[in-house]
Amino acid sequence: MPAPLVGHKFGVGLIPPLEHGKAKGIRVLGISGSSRQVPGISKSERLLIRALDRYKGYGCDTTFLRLKDLKIYDCEGNYSENPSYCTYPCQSSLKYDDDEMQKVYDAVLATDILILATPIRWNNHSALVQKFIERMNAIENQDSWFGNRLIRNKVVGLIIIGHVDGIQHVAGNLLNFFVWSGFHIPEAAIASWVGENDEDTTKDWDQIERNKYTQEDLQNMIESTLRLSYNLKHGIGEAEEKG
Repeated sequence: MPAPLVGHKFGVGLIPPLEHGKAKGIRVLGISGSSRQVPGISKSERLLIRALDRYKGYGCDTTFLRLKDLKIYDCEGNYSENPSYCTYPCQSSLKYDDDEMQKVYDAVLATDILILATPIRWNNHSALVQKFIERMNAIENQDSWFGNRLIRNKVVGLIIIGHVDGIQHVAGNLLNFFVWSGFHIPEAAIASWVGENDEDTTKDWDQIERNKYTQEDLQNMIESTLRLSYNLKHGIGEAEEKG
């Protein structure tokens, strides 16, 4: 007899926390893809900062970047002319003295866990996140064209907030990109929230705070990324962890 359809049931499938002390020293990078001018106004950014605070509570070393605060030039499509022209360091970083994408590259290459936060913009991630993805092609292409894999044993998680039902579309696009880049995806990789059809964004944060599913997903994402990162750093497989 098939199991009853219960949807997303609260409290089921909780990720157990990593044993005390094991997360100490794990490096976590939070990148905010919100275009809001003032720090802290964005709901996705607020959840990201909350997640980083919780990682700190486990003893992790955390770094926070706002793409909005950095001067990052558009990808100029060198790959389209010839894949060998898409190099690292990125040609745009070398071409423009005021380009700050190298700060992002350095932070990504130095981290163990990357948490990317984005609002939903017309059923997709933000324009800033798209610029980040296109400029990260210089990293991904080191493996696919030059055989030099720069992303190893790194874990990614997502925070997606919006007022249209585009979470799965956004997550699918982003996780596809991160997998191709070499990141590992944990069993609980996404914390999300979708607002009501009235699109009254003034009440969003209170609803996010009260939404037990969003809060549970956020904690599961934290626990899941920590466990996977620890296992990758110590060469532990799933069977060994359960055994």
